[in-house]
Amino acid sequence: MRNQITILSHGFNKSFEDMSYLSDGLSHHGVNNIIVNLPITFKSLNDCLNSLHVQIYDIVKKNNINFIGHSMGGLIIRSYINKWKLENVNRCIFIATPHLGSKLAKISGCIPFYEDIFKPIKDLKPSVENKYLLINKNIEIGLIVGSKNSTFLGNIFLSAESDGRVEIKSALSSDAKDAIILPYGHKEIHHKEETLNQVKSFLINGMFHENNRKHNFA
Repeated sequence: MRNQITILSHGFNKSFEDMSYLSDGLSHHGVNNIIVNLPITFKSLNDCLNSLHVQIYDIVKKNNINFIGHSMGGLIIRSYINKWKLENVNRCIFIATPHLGSKLAKISGCIPFYEDIFKPIKDLKPSVENKYLLINKNIEIGLIVGSKNSTFLGNIFLSAESDGRVEIKSALSSDAKDAIILPYGHKEIHHKEETLNQVKSFLINGMFHENNRKHNFA
């Protein structure tokens, strides 16, 4: 029988340490997991996919997989699953992932040489559609979205319906089985106990609890 392992990926301008709260919390409750460390700050999306492949190739071959990604980490996970046509993925949880891109990325891209230095910005620019929809429709997807916009740039350039970095409408995706909006900002949402509890709920049951707070796709 194949074991089940949950793989966690951090977001832009972060390292594996940024996912340690969720990883430690899941381990405490008996969830076998690892965190990958990706070059998301200065390398391209393709470079990140190659790095991810090197780190998890043997794991994916031998185990059933769940994925958890924060911010751009979620886009990398989606791209990886599609690129390698993975069939042994059970569930994915994307936390504050900009499926339709980020307005702040578009603005920062106007700064001379910014995109040349911070290459992932190109893949974070706004889009009218989710370019990262999963080919494998059997994977159950859960979205955790933040709604606390308390940042300086967020208040200036984003609507009130955002987490200070990503607007709620951009963090949603039509291929999700369930979604929930929590009152946290982009940088803090994956360090909160409530988020950890929702992650555990979806990994175990394929649904978030407190369904009165979830987004209705109808």
